Amino acid sequence: MRKIVVILALMTAILALSACGEEELPPIEHVLVVTATPEPGTILLVITVTPGPNGTPDETQDAGEPDANPTPALSPTPDLSPTPPPTSTLLVIPTPGEAESTAGPLVTPTGLPALFPTTVVADVPVAEQVFERGRMFWIRHNRQIWVMISSEDDPNRGDWFCYLDTFVEGEPELDPNLIPPDGLYQPRRGFGKLWRTRTELREALGWATTPEFELTSTYRYIAGGEVSNGEYFPGPGEHRLTTLYNDVISFFEGEVRGDCQGGTWRMTPAE
Repeated sequence: MRKIVVILALMTAILALSACGEEELPPIEHVLVVTATPEPGTILLVITVTPGPNGTPDETQDAGEPDANPTPALSPTPDLSPTPPPTSTLLVIPTPGEAESTAGPLVTPTGLPALFPTTVVADVPVAEQVFERGRMFWIRHNRQIWVMISSEDDPNRGDWFCYLDTFVEGEPELDPNLIPPDGLYQPRRGFGKLWRTRTELREALGWATTPEFELTSTYRYIAGGEVSNGEYFPGPGEHRLTTLYNDVISFFEGEVRGDCQGGTWRMTPAE
């Protein structure tokens, strides 16, 4: 059951200034947090409230046209600037499917039109292994192995293939007859079985440059498609994963490549 927490912060200095009437009151900041931690796929609605002459908010004004470059916050708690802005800000995180407020524009976390499906955000357990010319991800919840083959002219982009993990406990984890060069590794278990049985993948990836490691990755799915005449038409979307090194990898949906949907990928290295 959703807990509702309302935090109303009024500085005692504001009350003192109101009593004395010596100078114009600073803006009042209201923060309404509907959930302590936003659930995956929530939408952020930003409404501007202007303080009145007596230090109380006026009625909410029409927000007008949406900002050309909306920058909604995505952090679990609202990011409040230490320097008060000219007007206070009310942050509302509604449940999916709530009607759009007439007080302001409704935007998705990616700035997509409101008719688009909300962005899915979750922490997912994965396994990752880096290879000479790409890497592999094991997605725990659907037991898929995502294979990234690097482009010959750009190591930060390339082709994305998807396979089902068919490894069964008790099967050989590796092939002792395959000896990697010094400093490199033979992949094991599900990665190893796929790498050994698919010659084209083994030749494209090369040897592993790291052992396989598990991590919890920040995952996002951003729906594709278009809006026309007030109707949403689905299209290929984008999956995003973060690596152990905080690189962000975008997987762009295309056709089935392997056992399941693949496409292309692009990596944004961590700063």
